[in-house]
Amino acid sequence: MRYSEGVAPYYDLFGPPNKPPDEAAEFLIPLLQPDAAALDVGAGTGTTAFALAQRGAFVTALEPDAEMYAVMLARLASRFDIADRVTPIPQAAGFPLEGLFDVCTSLAVLHLLDDQRQDIVARYVAAMLRPGGKAVLEIPVVSSQRAQRPWSLTATRSLGRLHIEHHTQMERTDNGEWITRWKFMSYLDQTVVNEVNRAFRWRPLTHERSEVLLESAGLSVVEEFGGYDRGAYVPLESRVRLVVARADNQHSRELR
Repeated sequence: MRYSEGVAPYYDLFGPPNKPPDEAAEFLIPLLQPDAAALDVGAGTGTTAFALAQRGAFVTALEPDAEMYAVMLARLASRFDIADRVTPIPQAAGFPLEGLFDVCTSLAVLHLLDDQRQDIVARYVAAMLRPGGKAVLEIPVVSSQRAQRPWSLTATRSLGRLHIEHHTQMERTDNGEWITRWKFMSYLDQTVVNEVNRAFRWRPLTHERSEVLLESAGLSVVEEFGGYDRGAYVPLESRVRLVVARADNQHSRELR
């Protein structure tokens, strides 16, 4: 899977200088007992996985994008405090893991996939749960609150004489897809020395599609929210349907 194509090294660079606790990890922590086993499908550069490990979990971090995975490895190499609690794996849903997990997550992933791959990921998350375990799926959904954005300067960083700008744009296409564009401009003094552009095409799910996805995976909703702040989920208004679910154990066994 190719996703980042040059942007992965910028992820941490443009985090806030005094970065608050990872919001996804803060949401997940109450679901985890001490030394719980967690599976993060689509772990990216490891931000959430590392935060969970720092709070006492053992995390298996699956990431299929080679560049994102490489950045995660580089970051983990300097994290001696959690190195024995994070297992990075350069694969995604379908990798044969022997153990089962107390919590399985897929965050900021499903909207980037077609229907078939969405089903594969959701079923895999359900199948990897221990009896009584919980799945957490972040599902960007069709929302009246989501608006197009023109090109704008989102953030800047200065490293000595090097100045880096992060520009973003988001637009909706006629067929219901969205395109998010990122541009990173690097200047040495006033001279452009590097430019990285990346466009992400994605499609928010309808509420009905999210229901079918959960049902096909054998997942029963325990709680649902409109975001990591635990606000209420409102169909057609909330931008995200954040689901905490349990798996039908018999259905999950059939998927393994």
